[in-house]
Order: sequence, then C-alpha cells, then structure tokens
Amino acid sequence: MFASQAVKGLADLSLDLSDPSDWEAAILRTIQYHVDVTAVAADPVSGLLAVGTSRGTIHVYGSPGVEYTLKVTEPTGLRVKLLQFAVSVLKLLCIDDHNRLHVWDLTVLGRPILQRITGFGRPVHAMITSPSHTHAFIAFGDGEIKTYDLGCLCISPYSMPNQWRLYENKSFANQLSIADAAGSDVIIDIAIHPRDLNLLFVVYEAGVLVSDLKEQNTVRAFELILSPGAPGGSGFHAKDVLLPRRSQATALAIHPSGHLLAVGYADGTIGFWALEDEDKPLALRTIDSAGDVDLSTIDTVKLEAILSSPQDHLKEPPREPIFKLAWSGFPNTSDPRGGETVLTVLGGATIDSQPGVTALLFPPLQPPAPPSPASPKATGATPVLHPETRAAMCESLIVKDIYTYTTAGPVQDFLLFSRSTPHFAGHYDPSTILVTSDTDVPESRVSEAFEFPPPTFGGLSGRPSLQQPDGAAEPADDTDPDNALADELAQTLRAMSVSDEARPARLPPYLWSVLGEHLVKVEKHAYEALVRDKLVQIDGEVPLPVKGGIGWSEDHEGLMKLIKLQPHRILITHLRDLSIRFLDASPHLLVSTGMEAPLTSSFPSPIPRLTIELAPLLIDNSLGLSRTHANPAHYDPRLSEQRVDTVHFAPEALECAVVLRSGAVILHRLDAQAEEGTFGQRALVDEELVSLAHLRPRGGLRYSPAFGIKPQQSRGLVTACALADVGFLAIAYTSGSLLVVDLRGPSVILRRDPDTHGSSGFLHRHADTEPIISLTWTCCSVSTDPEVRLRLICSAVSGATSVYALTQSAPSAWSAMQPALVVDAPARPIPGGCFVLDAKKGSQCRGDRKGLAAVLQADGPTDVGRKVIFVAAGAKGVRCTLNIDGERIAKVEWGSKTGVVQHVEVVERSDSSALVAYTSTGNALIYSLPHLEHIHTLPLPPSNSSDAPSTDDTGDFTTHTPFPTPAGSSLRPLLSTELHTLFAQRRAGTYALPLVDLAHGRGAIPPQPQPVSLGPPSVIGSVLGYIGSLTAASAGEQIDLLLAGPDRPIPPPPPPSRKTTPSARVGTVSAGGGAASVSAAAAGMSSGVADLYNRLGTALSERGEMLGDLQQSMDSLEQGSKSMVEQAKRLAAQQSMKSWFGF
Repeated sequence: MFASQAVKGLADLSLDLSDPSDWEAAILRTIQYHVDVTAVAADPVSGLLAVGTSRGTIHVYGSPGVEYTLKVTEPTGLRVKLLQFAVSVLKLLCIDDHNRLHVWDLTVLGRPILQRITGFGRPVHAMITSPSHTHAFIAFGDGEIKTYDLGCLCISPYSMPNQWRLYENKSFANQLSIADAAGSDVIIDIAIHPRDLNLLFVVYEAGVLVSDLKEQNTVRAFELILSPGAPGGSGFHAKDVLLPRRSQATALAIHPSGHLLAVGYADGTIGFWALEDEDKPLALRTIDSAGDVDLSTIDTVKLEAILSSPQDHLKEPPREPIFKLAWSGFPNTSDPRGGETVLTVLGGATIDSQPGVTALLFPPLQPPAPPSPASPKATGATPVLHPETRAAMCESLIVKDIYTYTTAGPVQDFLLFSRSTPHFAGHYDPSTILVTSDTDVPESRVSEAFEFPPPTFGGLSGRPSLQQPDGAAEPADDTDPDNALADELAQTLRAMSVSDEARPARLPPYLWSVLGEHLVKVEKHAYEALVRDKLVQIDGEVPLPVKGGIGWSEDHEGLMKLIKLQPHRILITHLRDLSIRFLDASPHLLVSTGMEAPLTSSFPSPIPRLTIELAPLLIDNSLGLSRTHANPAHYDPRLSEQRVDTVHFAPEALECAVVLRSGAVILHRLDAQAEEGTFGQRALVDEELVSLAHLRPRGGLRYSPAFGIKPQQSRGLVTACALADVGFLAIAYTSGSLLVVDLRGPSVILRRDPDTHGSSGFLHRHADTEPIISLTWTCCSVSTDPEVRLRLICSAVSGATSVYALTQSAPSAWSAMQPALVVDAPARPIPGGCFVLDAKKGSQCRGDRKGLAAVLQADGPTDVGRKVIFVAAGAKGVRCTLNIDGERIAKVEWGSKTGVVQHVEVVERSDSSALVAYTSTGNALIYSLPHLEHIHTLPLPPSNSSDAPSTDDTGDFTTHTPFPTPAGSSLRPLLSTELHTLFAQRRAGTYALPLVDLAHGRGAIPPQPQPVSLGPPSVIGSVLGYIGSLTAASAGEQIDLLLAGPDRPIPPPPPPSRKTTPSARVGTVSAGGGAASVSAAAAGMSSGVADLYNRLGTALSERGEMLGDLQQSMDSLEQGSKSMVEQAKRLAAQQSMKSWFGF
C-alpha cells in the first residue's frame, strides 16, 4: 500500500533518540518497605532505630537522609533473630538464624563496618547489654551463659553454668512431686538489675534465679508453685487444679526501683514478687483481674461449688502466655523510689479477645518505714519483709487503669522509645510504642506506632495531663471574672477535645504497609503547591523519635548541579489501612556536596499533609459507597475487605480520584474551601453521585472529599478511569457502561449503558456491550472534524474505539456530542496505551489546561491544518494513524519472542519522542515515531515484579517487588520499589546511598542509676542498696574487670579521627557510667593521633632489644607453665560445681 503525500511529509520525531547509545537502563534507587520485620532496636542516646528482617538485612535509620543497610553474610539471607544496640560503645549486635553474633561498629565515618562474626554452635535464646559497661551476656538453650567483650571483640573467660540444674540438685530432696517439670532448665530470657549491675536475673522455664556476679552464686530463686486448689490462670475448671503445679515462666520485667519483679507465666498470669522475699509472691493476677484478686490463693467456697457442679459455672476461655513485659517509670515525683509506673504486657488475653498490647497503670511504690524490730536479726539471716511493708507493696500493685493498644493481627513484638536514657532496659519515660503484628499474609508483618503512655493515664512524664497542666498556677482571688470565665471555658474545651484513644505516631515510609504505588511527574508550580507547609502538625498524630546522625553525598564528578534540570516527581501510594499517602521523589532532595552541606530530607520524603483517609467515608453506610454495611462501632480499616484498586492524579489541577475494588469512585480536592451557606449534605441531581463536601478531614490534612460515585451491581466493577486536568472524570465498567462526570457540578454529562445504542452500526453496537479497558483524554481535531475539541478516546477489548467530543454550550455547561466517532484500533488494548501527538513537535496533546486553551481559541490561525498522530498499542502490536480517523501511518507486530508487552510509553527527550514498550522478558522495545521503525532492544535491570511498571514521559519508571503471597490472596504488600531510568548517563551517581555519620549529635550517656531504698529516704540505713551490690560509682568498671579477667586483651584501636566538630563526636559516658574510661580513651586517641604514632615509633625501636631478653625468660618458664596448666585443670574440675552454691 502506497502512502499519501500527507504521510510522507510527516517529520521524524525521533531523530535525537535514534542512536542505541543514547539509551542506558539502570536502577537509580531501591525504596525499602519492611513488611518482614523480625527484630527492632532503638538507641535513645544517639536517636537511631535498627530494623532486622527475615531476609538477613538490618536497616539503620536516623535523622532525615540518614539510612544504611547492613547484611548478614556467610551465608547471606539468614533471618535476624535478635538485635540490640551496645550503647556504651555505639555498636550494633545481631544474632542470626545460625546462632552467630555479628558486631558492627557504628562510629566509623562514612559507612559502618562489620567488625566480627562469632559462631557459638548452639541455640542462642537471649542477649543483653548494659549502657554502663562493655560486655554482652549471651544465654544459650542449654542453660549456660557466656560473656562477650565488645571492646576486645572476643568471648570473655567469665561464664555461668546451668544454674537451674544446680539449684534443682541442691533442693531436690525438699521438692514435692510437681507437674510440668520437664524442660525446666531452659533459659527464656535474661535481665540486668536496673540499679545494681552485679545482679543478673535469669528466666528459666521453671522460675527466675538472681545471680551475684562477683560472688558467683545464686542469691534468690523465684519459683511459683501453685498449691492444690489454687486456680492460677487456668481457673478452677483445670483438670489438675487439685495437684501442686509449677507455673512455667515466660517473661520478666523489673520495677524501676529495683525492689519488685513481674514474672509472666504460660497460663497468662503475672506474678509479682518482692526482691527481698522469694518464698511467696505478692500477688498473682491476669491483665483483667479486678482489685486485689490473688490467683495463687485458694477460694474454698468457689472451688467446692465448681467441683460439685461444673456444668453450672461458665468455663473461662484459655489465655495466651505472657510473651513480653516492660516496666516503665517516669519523672513524675521527687521521691527517689519513683511515682506511678506502667507495666506493658504482650499476651495474657483470652483467645477470643481482640489482639493488642496492654498497658497497666500502677500506684507509686512508696511503703512507709517498718516498725523497729524488738531484737536485731542474726547476722547473715535472710531478710524477711515486714508485714506492713508487704501490705504496702501489695497495695501498690492494684491496677489503677488499663489500656489496650489494639491491632489487626496477633502482636509479635513491641518496642518502647525512651525519651533520653538507655538505662532501665530502655523502658524509662517512653514517648512512643512501636508494635509489629501478623497479617493474613503468612510471614508478613505490619508496623504501627502510638503515643505512650495513653492519654487516660494522665501526665506521667511530668508534662501536662488531661486535668491540669503541671506548674499551672491557681487563679488568684482578685482575678478578673471575665478572664476566669475565659480560662474555665478554655480548659473545658481542651478537655472535650482530648480523646481517650492513644494518638498514632507518624510512621516513616519504610514501615508502611504499601499495597500499590505509582509515579507522577509534576511541574514546578504544582510541586510547590503540594509540598507547601508539609511539616505543619496534623491533629491526632505524634512524631516517631528517630533523629540521630547526619548523611551526605560526595559530589566528586560535579553531578549535583545537573539535578536542578530534572523534573519533580511524586510517588502516590495506597496502604492497607485504606489511606492514600504521597511521597516526594524529586531528585532535588538528594543535593549534597559533602559533610558541610548534609542532606536535610529523606528520599523519598513523605508529605503527611496530603494524606487521604478513606475509612471515615466507608464507615457511614448512608453514603452508599460500600456494598457491605459495616458497624461503625467495630469498624477497623485494617480488617476491612475494602481495597483500593487504583489512584488517579491530575498533575495540574491536583485532584485525586480513588477507585475501590467494590466499584466506588471517590474524588478529593486539594485545599477545598467549605461551601458557604450550606449545612449538612447537599443533594445531587444524578442518582449515581453522592456529595461529600460536608465532610471535613482531620485538622492539618489538605485533601477533602468532594463527591463519590456509588457502586452498582448492574454496572459491575471499574475497568478503566481517566481524570482530566480540566475538570472531567470518565469511568468505565465491566458491563460496558460509561460515565462522564463534569466535576464543576458535579453532574453526569454522558451516561452510556449497554442497552442504549447511539448508532445502528455493528461495530458500535459491539463496542457498547463489551467493557472498555482504556480511557484517554485529549484536545485535538480529527479528519472528519477539523475543529479542536476536548475528546475522550474509549478503547474496548475487541479494539473498537469510540471517540466522544465534548462541546461547551454555555460558559459553565458542557455536553457530549452524539453519536461518537468509531475507529479501529489494536485488539486487547494496553491500559494507558493510547497517545495523541502533535505531528510537528512530537509533544502529547493532553486534556490539560494548555489543550483547553486551544479548544477555546480554536478559530485562531495557529490551529488551521494542525495534524495529530494517534498511537494505539494492543497485546499484539501498535499502529499509528493520522488525525485519529485518518490514514494509517505505520503498524508493527510485537513478535512472539518479545514476551508479553505490559506497558507502553511515549518518552520525550531533547525535543524528540520515541515509543517504548516494556515486556515481561525484561526488555524495552524502542520504536521511532511516527513510522515505528525499531531503534533498539534495551535490556532492563532484573526485576522480581510481574506487574506492569509505572512510567512517566521522561524515561523514568518504577517496578515493585511484592512480598511472596499464597495464590489467590487479596493482599500483596510491597517489599520494595525500584526507581529505574532509561537514561542513566551522569545520573546514577547522584542516587547512590549517602555516606553517614551515625555518631553525629550523640548525647552523653546518663550516669548509672543509684540504688534506692524500699523505705522512705529519711530512714537511717535505708540506702544500703541491694543484695551484694557493688559500689555504684565504679560498678561498670568493676563488672568489666570481673568479666574480662586479668588477662584481658588490648582493645583494637579506634577508627581514624573525625573531621567533624567536637560537639558532633561520639558522646562519652557520664560520671558513674561503667564505660567512661573506654570512651574517654577512644576520644583521647582520636584527638591525638600524632602523639600516638610518636609513642608507637619509640616502642618499636625498643621492641628489638626486649625480644632477646624475653626469649631467654620464655625458655625457663616453659617447663613451669606446663605443670601449672595441669594443676589448674584439676582445681577447676573440683571447684566448678562448688562455686555457685558452696557445697
């Protein structure tokens, strides 16, 4: 077939893109989403957060722009089992699934380094460090505990055998026949006394032992044995209620004063013990026990009633074990023993309860001074609590209030963020709680964060409470009555505005549960409107306290100056909780030229004020936007079957249309003003539409709902949606229906149903009855209508394409011209695969403001003879047509070897345009326009995604790595988003992960907390401390000397000196901290490297002389050392079993 002169005269629009060397594909940056979290840790001194995953990666986060990824190696991909910061030396410790210890040094400038991998060859069950010394305690499944020297990076000689086995051997003769004694010597957890580093608590399945490290013996044993008839957590219906039972310990928390223990058990109970009394617990309760109920005592009346007629008494449902406990104190009193405390409990709820984490509020532990004894106790006798002291301690354990942080799935772990101190296991004065819970996708987890403590607990942290702000003065007697009334009114309004629910904390993007995401390019003016005031506080949210370190990039090639030439980009995500969130993915955020100009924003950076919340709209059944009628009182968007299908964004008008899988469509507008003179919901003429303008978002959020399109069973689900920047929305349904809505009303200006035909032609009737899968707005003319109009191109499955023209009959009235123009296009069109290009310039003719201006001024001389090229791509090929319904220009078949073409895009660069087809085989097919000549087949970086990429016209695109899910699952959370480009020349370097200084701005470690008395501080002799306590001022150094032994190796030298200011260097331990000498030595070596090298040179010169004398001495010592070793082995074998119990 011969081409006409009009086709021959078309310019080649791809001249500057015709060379294959112009194309270079690369991944610019990978954006991680952690839906496989297995461990989390926080350092309140440096402000860092570490997240471990099931895939063997650890991600460290700090201030905006500070992020670094560590990997478990040899082999890679092992699950992170335990994760903890060693605050005293700023190192990160990890136990992997092969029970190996990884130690990373976070003080190294630029990139943290892996210092050591130590394998233990047996299961590791627990690991604990202290901010006051430089050793880690590592507990193994066989009951042994070893110590690891974090300064010398080696296992220290101090170890502890299986203490429970020794304890049982000693007390076996006195034991009753106890049920559930199997596996009693397995270690569950370990903890260091918060005020006495010499005391180590070891949680075995059978109970808790308290060890004196210095004396190497067990000083307390807390073993809960329920007497016959005691209900415990199983209740009176338990089969073994009439037998003595040993409760299996599962968790431990220590009161901030150090005088109380909370021990969790497998039957869902919590036993409260006094450190001074190991014989009997103060109380045994569940999380919902009322008053002073003690489940370790026997209620004979109730027991007999249930045993005589068990069918007449309701059996309590089983309870979860207590999985984790954390006991938090607060700076809310001047009493050194502390004020009110909060015990955070994971587990213990009945199996039919909603999952969550429970917080229990307790009164202060401030017992009075006991009466003086009539006669002094015998020296060395075990101290016994005075009855009055015991009664006061029991009163302090009566729960004042309870709050549950509910989650969608079973909770796996929680983490408390302390405001300032790493002491008290990092649980003192927390501001936020991070909760990770399971989802209905196997092995995936979702993260949520809330303020802590909950608002119903009042001002525990010394900050304003719900009732009266701290430090607020009472009004004077002569106060102006008007001012007094205003103050009272303000206080009343403040109390009314405070919710009893804990406010959610604003999660960073890496902890989001993202189900979908796409990339949008925006112009500068639109970008500035989107990010304006993005840091303004949002009502009902609190920040997540992650703020450590600085990050920067080294611009050795001078590429940063080219970033300003790049367009701004936005990532639009939809989450599991039915929210739409926006991320700034503009390359301008990456501008940094070194440490002197660090990064000030993360990449991508969240824009919290643009968040769209759909849940409030779906709760209201009167709006008709949900096909299922939900109970508003029990509605949880995390559990809702509603899902977001697609999100459509108008890059100029900044409107957002959300399509739900139910068939509903909801439109939101940015900074929409409330309608004046209207109260309540406004009625709309069209029955499909429902007004939402009367509903306002939370304070601080900028997107407001405008209207919704109700789902209808007769229409089916949405198959295509197109949002024009000039105020029109088109929606197509599976039934073949089509709606076009003028957003100015809103009103429906075109309603096409399958049974209504605008033409008698067969092609048009067939197009009306099959679903439309591609919608495109354009402003152009066609061959049969040379006038420029706003047109909607609708492509059906068969390829039959209807083109509707919209005309303006009045200044604010639009209508669709009938009948529609019908043209032929490739079958099975690719969604978003239709483009209309200017035949002269190659730019796209979109339905935007520029195109509308051309429509309104179509009679101008510039529009005479204007030609356009219609590009339509389908499953088998692509074709170009002149003026939409004119002469065919070119046609190309994809071919069988290319795979499935998932997406097509017209890429514009250097005033040229080319068609790019993305295939399932990982290639990009590049064709010239308009003649569709093959330019290049570009291999793309490997991707784990089977979905179509999200592209823009600059050549950048994103792919997604979904979390592995079972077949047929409705949820597919994303593990990562990969940002690619087709033009990587001089761009990839600017997207590299930044260098980091994780120690920048790190504060000083507070002193080790001092022992406090159980009685009032005024009582003489009440500050004698705890069992076998060391001197507090030197406890940390003493522990290091004790654990490392006299032959402690010389620690390796610290990293090279920093180029930062002294204020930005690693903080040192304050007076009283155990690691003060180590940190001070490191700081001194960093500041005096020259002096150190001089001393080393002198020492090397002396070394040769000393070696000669040393060799002579070694020969004489060799024989003596052999005999000493044999003697030491014999003595060690004799004393190993005696050292702990002295028998």
